[in-house]
Amino acid sequence: MTDLLIDDHSLEIIRKELQKDDAIAMRIFIGGGGCCKHFEIIPVKKALTGDITFIRGGLRIFVEKELAQNTSKIEIKNDEHKGLLMI
Repeated sequence: MTDLLIDDHSLEIIRKELQKDDAIAMRIFIGGGGCCKHFEIIPVKKALTGDITFIRGGLRIFVEKELAQNTSKIEIKNDEHKGLLMI
């Protein structure tokens, strides 16, 4: 993966979630199954084997290895009606 883009408002939302859950990082991974796969993001206390670590705005973001290897860019932005969106 070449780029992980996160806007400032999204970074602040993530920072608050990490504090609330007493987690050290967020993890982005592929969830779902079959034809309904999608990105998921959750607070975590440690990386899983193979996760790729990114630092954005002083926050650690772990990205699942398969996702990092097969995606050129992930962008996280906040939509005031839908919350955090990953595209």
